Amino acid sequence: MNDDAPVPDRTVLHVDIDAFFAAIEQQRDPRLKGKPVIVGAGVIASCSYEARRFGLNAGMTLSEARRLCPKAIILEGHAQVYRCYAERVFDRCRELSPDVETYLDEAYLELTGTERVHGDFTTRAANLKRAILEDTGLTVTCGIGPNRMLAKLVGKTTKPDGLARIHEVQAEAFLTARPIEQLAGVGHAHAKTLRGMNIRTIGELRVLPVGALEALFGAPGRLLHERCRGRDTAPVVVREMPLSLSRETSFHQDTADRREIEGMLEYLVGRACRATREL
Repeated sequence: MNDDAPVPDRTVLHVDIDAFFAAIEQQRDPRLKGKPVIVGAGVIASCSYEARRFGLNAGMTLSEARRLCPKAIILEGHAQVYRCYAERVFDRCRELSPDVETYLDEAYLELTGTERVHGDFTTRAANLKRAILEDTGLTVTCGIGPNRMLAKLVGKTTKPDGLARIHEVQAEAFLTARPIEQLAGVGHAHAKTLRGMNIRTIGELRVLPVGALEALFGAPGRLLHERCRGRDTAPVVVREMPLSLSRETSFHQDTADRREIEGMLEYLVGRACRATREL
């Protein structure tokens, strides 16, 4: 073994199933293709891109969705069917790497050091997209980057059915002008705090020293300090049984409406139960 051999640049592939639940329902029933489809009970769990053009998104109440898109087709969903589709997608992913970390509708693949096997990673990801489409009828968006965060973020810029790659030297220019909400770890509450400090972009967040971020957000503040600089050292691992599991979201505005709150609880409990069944 040559100790002087160069260490290969890290490469992570993020695979995201487009409009997961809704896309599967459109695939199962061709009459739904091209139409605004919603899957959910109480609130939206998933909606098609046709529905998103009306401003619909996951977590929105069905009453609001009906107001914005009266012609939307609302389905309660089939959790076990969705799981089967997802597992077929993930099986395809495992053909590329033994290190695949999966979630409900997305996966991270560690590709570092596999250049001799796969050749050009962008070409290999394009082949993966075609194989998944042929197997399942579903489109996926792929992002390739030097770490998990950048791979996922660059993929989001090309959804749906997209493919993009970012190299480490491009990270600063890529991140600087992006809205602060797009940084991993910045949820609704953190974004509200930062915007209240007139920090709107990821680049502007860099002016805050790590101590200030830790004072604002605790331990996650150090992660934000690294991530806004394009650094993310989290490994891709095959997940073991977690000690706890949770799902959370934010209301678009404050509410005391019992139906709205119960709908959101049903949505979150459903997500948590689906994730538990996948363990």
